[in-house]
Amino acid sequence: MHEWSLACELVRQAETEARRRNALRVHAVKASVGVLTGVVPELLQRAYEMARQGTCLEEAPLEIEVEAIRARCPRCGREVTLHSPALVCPDCSALGLEVLGGDGIFLASLELEVAETAGGNHV
Repeated sequence: MHEWSLACELVRQAETEARRRNALRVHAVKASVGVLTGVVPELLQRAYEMARQGTCLEEAPLEIEVEAIRARCPRCGREVTLHSPALVCPDCSALGLEVLGGDGIFLASLELEVAETAGGNHV
């Protein structure tokens, strides 16, 4: 299952970042998933629920933000936002749009509880 390996990688990255920042607790995880990845958000959510068991993310819910496709038309130069993988320019019907975004998956943010530093500041 594609989503399982992605969920495991999100958990690994989040745990690494939480440790790097000396987090006491992870309260929330947010991931961005591009439309062109083919990832099914519901399957990623279920895989994350299993992958986070026994980790510092065990109580941290996952919020998935679906990123639309951003592309540029090679014929008319227009930059467009698309919500389906049909890469056709809505203005001139040209094919082969240059993809500018919406083709990746990444850990967008973490909500962490961290200990106060010696100077009294929060990280």
